[in-house]
Amino acid sequence: MKIEKLKKNNYKLFCNYLLKNYNKNHIFLKSKKLFDWQYFFKKNYNFYILKKKNKIVAIQGFIPLNYYDNNLVNEGYFLSLWSSSAASYGSKLFFEFQKKIKKKILIGLGSSEQSFVFQKMLNFNCGYFDHYFLTSEKKIKNLIIPKNFSNFKKTKNKINFELLKNERQIKSINSKVFYNQIPSKSPTYLINRYFKHPVYSYHIYSLKIKKKEIGIFVFRVCNFKSSNALRIVDFIGSNETFSEGRYLFKFALKNYDAEYIDLYSVGIPHKFLSKSGLENINKYKNIKITIPNYFEPFFKKNIVLPYAYKNSGNTKKTIRFFKGDSDLDRPNLL
Repeated sequence: MKIEKLKKNNYKLFCNYLLKNYNKNHIFLKSKKLFDWQYFFKKNYNFYILKKKNKIVAIQGFIPLNYYDNNLVNEGYFLSLWSSSAASYGSKLFFEFQKKIKKKILIGLGSSEQSFVFQKMLNFNCGYFDHYFLTSEKKIKNLIIPKNFSNFKKTKNKINFELLKNERQIKSINSKVFYNQIPSKSPTYLINRYFKHPVYSYHIYSLKIKKKEIGIFVFRVCNFKSSNALRIVDFIGSNETFSEGRYLFKFALKNYDAEYIDLYSVGIPHKFLSKSGLENINKYKNIKITIPNYFEPFFKKNIVLPYAYKNSGNTKKTIRFFKGDSDLDRPNLL
């Protein structure tokens, strides 16, 4: 058996593995363009593979934390697609992968049940994303349950935000905004990850107080039939700054004709999430509220997202995760 990087000319071999061992309808079988955008780096893909008699028997995908901006320090890796045709192959490949990369931080987001159990066994810090949301004023909603539920509260309007429409505006973002978190991000990261995405359209807003830039929010509109939902996929700025997004959220609900806006996050204290006007979905367990996560295809169901990370370094920065990190916010349909 042999462990090696997935070479460019082995894409068809990789596809054969997905067909036989993973998912015959996987998006990477339908869009090489998307696969290349997500994983191709220089001459190889960001995958390690275990080969037996010239056939792939296990795969381990990864995304360097500086993948969208090479000028950032590579602090570690997001773990992505991990699969094997036999349990022993998968564990062998993962341990060899760890030896090869030798990085401080390993992160698994939205892991499968099997992967999550494995990460717990390896003493990763494990838990589940916070899920917060705010509905619109609409009396009847098609996407959520109950359809007449609303937690919208009228407050004064305030314009403390600006839509960034081009690369020039993104590049001019105050560098101090990016100092607060791991994974590290930058204007170049925002451009390559969101502004130049090959499939999705993202909306990047700058948050300001007295003309001073204090934070960045990234949204994506999800839709089913004639109804829209708005997802906060990323936030950059201090934890305290998040609460200043409350005016933007209410504007965005109306501007994008959305039934609700929601956020999956790790690392932002609940008090700042609540001050923003968003509410924890667990607050409404008694009425069995449903705020869907999946739109491709659409499922009217609550989804709990796991996270796991291992950090061997010492840092004063806060580890924070959002739907835009790793490959969580990735197309499943074209």
